[in-house]
Amino acid sequence: MKHRKHSYREGLRGRGIETHSGVGGVSITAKLHCSKCPKIGLLGCRAMMPPEQMDQKFRQSGWRTDPNICPDCIRKAKEEKAEMATNASPAAMKAQAQMFTLLSQHFDGEVGQYGKGWSDAKIAAETGLSPDMVAAFRTAGFGELKDAPEIVQLRADITALETLVAEQIASLRADLAKIAKGA
Repeated sequence: MKHRKHSYREGLRGRGIETHSGVGGVSITAKLHCSKCPKIGLLGCRAMMPPEQMDQKFRQSGWRTDPNICPDCIRKAKEEKAEMATNASPAAMKAQAQMFTLLSQHFDGEVGQYGKGWSDAKIAAETGLSPDMVAAFRTAGFGELKDAPEIVQLRADITALETLVAEQIASLRADLAKIAKGA
């Protein structure tokens, strides 16, 4: 049987899990860290669920996953977007136009990457807008940031190596068990 990663159990991508033994048995709490603020979402589980189900439960409670964004940050981004659309001063409109131009010049939506030296933070500094506003506009108008193909390949390689190591350890443990029975 092939070992599947459990992103909560292994603490991957802002996820985590805590188990506590008590009088009523084992309690399981899944954790999701917001990528925009220090908030941590908690989900009590009666039994260990697959990570996809845990993600679904968090989404049902208002979270976004990958990247993890809490309901408060989602609401704040929507409010900023609405305010930007309704209360834009001439200076704000000029900054937004400059932001659009810079995003058009330096962000490749196809690959989900900025050109060398550019980022949401740099565009925010150039325009005087907040990095959150630039990120929200970039996401809505140009697309999400994506990992470089090299990073994706490195992650795949790491996963393959982790699987290989787990298989090797299982094989060594089986060999040690045989030796121990024969000794």
